[in-house]
Amino acid sequence: MSVTPSAPTVVLHLGAHKTATTHLQHSLIAQRIPLWQRGIRTMMPPHLRGGGQSLEALFDLPIKRVVTGHAPDPARVRDKLVGRARRFVVSEENFLGVLQTRQGRVRLPLYPRARERLGMLIPVLSPERGVDLCFAIRDPAGFLNSAYGQVMMGGHVIAPDQFKAQQPLGAVDWVDVITRLRAVPGVNRLTIWRYEDYLSVFDQICHRLLGDCDIPVAPLPQAIHGGLSRTAVARVLGTETGRKVNPVEARQTWPAGPDHPPFNAFTAEELALSREFYTAQVDQISAMDGVDLLRP
Repeated sequence: MSVTPSAPTVVLHLGAHKTATTHLQHSLIAQRIPLWQRGIRTMMPPHLRGGGQSLEALFDLPIKRVVTGHAPDPARVRDKLVGRARRFVVSEENFLGVLQTRQGRVRLPLYPRARERLGMLIPVLSPERGVDLCFAIRDPAGFLNSAYGQVMMGGHVIAPDQFKAQQPLGAVDWVDVITRLRAVPGVNRLTIWRYEDYLSVFDQICHRLLGDCDIPVAPLPQAIHGGLSRTAVARVLGTETGRKVNPVEARQTWPAGPDHPPFNAFTAEELALSREFYTAQVDQISAMDGVDLLRP
């Protein structure tokens, strides 16, 4: 296949949810103009959500929507998105699917339509070069603890034991997700990192996303979407005072930190089993062809 010399390198960072994705996006947004001056166009959720600006809407793809029937010329859409950039970096975790259902459950298996969605996007977004993918994973217990907070923040107040029964640790299967992502035609290099290593490999992540750009990107010093603390969850459930507090108010009043430990729904035995399961998953993923696991 011949490649047009001007065709940009396209990199997609697709999450996962609850793996510091928003923090990474905001760290990159802070350098958006210098990156653009170096020929690197970045697009993040603020530029892709609402007003028909999502990738699926721009290319009229049948992803969670009814197509208009007036299919645009993909080349024109690409030109509008990329301009003269030599590198086009998109970070949007919701493209693979949302984290929770309308009923407040974590959607399992994770990202069930990932292969189908990517299979529609790559041919119109980068038909000549294909795309590089970036994706983060997280210990199942930590992932579900954080997801529980998001479910609560979304207005679904549920007891921890009920939440755990609905979302078993063994259902958080990153091997399955990565296997499906790797199998999509047009995927080139697939870069993975552990959420637990995020800050340690931050520079490596930026290099995989941005290439050699000579723009130092520093991680923002603060969390963007902090989880719920143990105290905040107790106040939301009303188990301490008998008066239930709104989750948004609870997170602001009792933020997770040194004074208020993060919420944890799992026993010591469950946490140990989760770590063991996660370690086995990481080993399998690191051995996959075409997958690069970033390490500190």
